[in-house]
Amino acid sequence: VMKLLLKAGADPNKIAEVKVDVAGPMKKLLEDEKAKGKKANKYMVKAYEDQIKKLPADNKITFTALQTAVSATNCKECIELLLNAGAKTEFRNALLGGNIIHEATSGWKSDEQRAKDMKTNMPYLENAGLILPVWYKNLDVSGLGTIYEIIQLLKAKGADIEALDNNKRTPLTGAVLQPTPNDEVIAALLDNGANIKATGMTLEETDFSKETSDAGKIKVRFDFPREGRNGNGGGYSANMDLLKAKPKRVALISFYVYDAGNGKAQGSTFAGSATTTAWRTSDFVGQTQANGFYNKSINELKSTFKENGIDLLTPTEFLDSEEKIEFYYGFNQESAKKEKTEFKMRGKMGTMVELSSLKASPSDKGYRPFFVANEPVDESIIANFQGGIFSANRKLTSSLGYDLANGLGVDAVVVVYIGTRKPKQTKDEYGVNTVVTMMLGPNPGKSEDSNPDAKNLGQFYCGTRTYYSSPLIFKLDKGLAGQYDGMANILKAHAAKMCKYVNGKEKDED
Repeated sequence: VMKLLLKAGADPNKIAEVKVDVAGPMKKLLEDEKAKGKKANKYMVKAYEDQIKKLPADNKITFTALQTAVSATNCKECIELLLNAGAKTEFRNALLGGNIIHEATSGWKSDEQRAKDMKTNMPYLENAGLILPVWYKNLDVSGLGTIYEIIQLLKAKGADIEALDNNKRTPLTGAVLQPTPNDEVIAALLDNGANIKATGMTLEETDFSKETSDAGKIKVRFDFPREGRNGNGGGYSANMDLLKAKPKRVALISFYVYDAGNGKAQGSTFAGSATTTAWRTSDFVGQTQANGFYNKSINELKSTFKENGIDLLTPTEFLDSEEKIEFYYGFNQESAKKEKTEFKMRGKMGTMVELSSLKASPSDKGYRPFFVANEPVDESIIANFQGGIFSANRKLTSSLGYDLANGLGVDAVVVVYIGTRKPKQTKDEYGVNTVVTMMLGPNPGKSEDSNPDAKNLGQFYCGTRTYYSSPLIFKLDKGLAGQYDGMANILKAHAAKMCKYVNGKEKDED
């Protein structure tokens, strides 16, 4: 609808006016405070008086379409359409004095909250006589965009990320001082260049940031079944010497954060009491982490593959036709090993707890979280994977390495997942336990034409893993936001090692 209106000549900068009694409520609060006499809070009285002076005398609030798109709908596509049509970012809130970035951050809601609000509001809208279309009732809010992308768009069009509101607060200061600070908003502001000094706070460096500051010091191990690497097409892994043409176009089919959960059993039968608890990263926090890690690392990951002669394609690049889009999102992955999506933990005296695992892909990027390996509960264990991942099976390798790769028209596919942990149930602290990158492709030693009965038409080309025995904390309990920068160095190291092996410049002698 917006496209049609703008094409027909609608003015994206048209100012709308709403007349409301904005001064009345504030004057009532001032009168109530003054009525307390000597007990009145002089600071509050002064604040009310100052605020009333700044209110519009005619009781009119003005706003533009861009302000509504930014503060009310959180819709990246709408904002982009308006900006490209010439919408100006020179906006000031009539009441609080904040600019367009203040509006974006103060009005931002998580996907989870937006979906919840819509569901709650639908009955009221329908009772009011509105007929809600089916597309609105079934709207997937995860595709509306991220706060990172929206701030990036506004900043690129001239919006000042350090603008001060009437209370002399930058957007970042305002976000930090919220009753419940939103980690996603704070991280998005910091990642787009907001100055933390304006908040009067410092960003304490995490162990993850310290450990991953130098790409050359990142430890990366090969992690994929080795039995077929010197054979003639048998086994789970490919003999890359049989591959006449090295992979040039490779699809990044999955990128996700993965928390298998933590559990704790306490007490004993002899003590007469026992409790069993389980916890993991919440869906909302996991989504924020997936966005943060992806935004910080995807460019480095792609460029490292490119330096080694391989184009790593994201969904917007490899889904270049309606047929491929339908194929990718309708693809039914096969595997002879069951993916563990939940766990049960038993304690003393019959206590038991169940918990589902977390898999979160970046918002609005189109990835599917395909299954390649199960991470164990409590912590990743490197011994479980070295020499061949536990989940390896011919159905999995043929499904992803052959069927999916061929259907997408690429030479191979890549899956990246980041195993995270919330070490303590009562602390909002999160760490990276492991990072895994897997490449799968068609078996160079067998094909449907040469061997129609072959069960391993797809194979592992290479797998790499970075492992930390104790999760490296990237988000401190009292920290402003998660520190995701180091993931770029980790995935750069993964890509370099993987490409050297696939291109025949490095041998796996383990």
